[in-house]
Amino acid sequence: MTQQQGFSLADGGIETDLIGRLGQDLPEEASFVLLDTVEGRNALADYFRGYLDVAAEFGTPLVLDTPTWRASRDWGALLGVSAADLDETNQDAVAFVRALALEHAPGVPLTVAGVIGPRVDDYVAWERMTAAEARRYHAPQALSLAAAGADHLVGTTMFDVAEATGVALAARDARIPVVVSFSVNAAGLLEDGASIAQAIAAVDAATEAGPLCYQLNCAHPDEVRRGLGGEAVLHRIGALRLNAARADAEEDAADTPEEFSRRVLDLTAQLPEVRIIGGCCGTDSRHARSTAARFAAVERSRAGTPRS
Repeated sequence: MTQQQGFSLADGGIETDLIGRLGQDLPEEASFVLLDTVEGRNALADYFRGYLDVAAEFGTPLVLDTPTWRASRDWGALLGVSAADLDETNQDAVAFVRALALEHAPGVPLTVAGVIGPRVDDYVAWERMTAAEARRYHAPQALSLAAAGADHLVGTTMFDVAEATGVALAARDARIPVVVSFSVNAAGLLEDGASIAQAIAAVDAATEAGPLCYQLNCAHPDEVRRGLGGEAVLHRIGALRLNAARADAEEDAADTPEEFSRRVLDLTAQLPEVRIIGGCCGTDSRHARSTAARFAAVERSRAGTPRS
């Protein structure tokens, strides 16, 4: 991140926080089901308010993801949700996040990111789609989120180049900007074996550099660092949504908010174009607050440094 130009805060690990801290039952880890009940909507509001409060405290713009990671056809079918109901759910999710932000923190500059998740959660090579198949599969959700007025889409937890390309093309068809977010494994690679740089270059080549930028998510900062090289395409990484624990760590060995924010700050030294910083699994608004405080301190320090 070019810290002189500021940064936007993003939210964290919505499903893990809703389950672990807020005690919600999420079948298939589908947070969109909470939109169906008053109690569920209250839990979602509790989750989002934590980030709205941090953004208001530090005066940072905020990017909030819609709770729609599972709100696509195959996951909906597992949960008995029809295509028509999924369309309504995706649109409701955008409206819910925007209305909550306007009510709770109207002064916070807000970006609503419409989330599209992977069709299959675990990487199995023979179950993967071609880019054309992914484009068709993700098209209905992209259209729903675009129609609801999401500011951009984010294809989150993409395991391979083909599905990421399909999401980017579906967004282009829906005439809405998109951020492509790759899930990185413990070796710093995508699950299809591509390096971060190879994946970015391949999606850019297939989409005429269609994504606004690329995001890395669902990995610890140390795991991401393993996958970074000196390739020129790394300037296309504009966002980080990282885990509090390494993949091989014990359950109780997650970074504290302070450790997490320090590792993320250190990582941005290798990624000067990162502008959006949030969390993923194991993070919550405490991690966001530590991140906001640490980056705000860096910006103040830089602003107060006399020019030579």
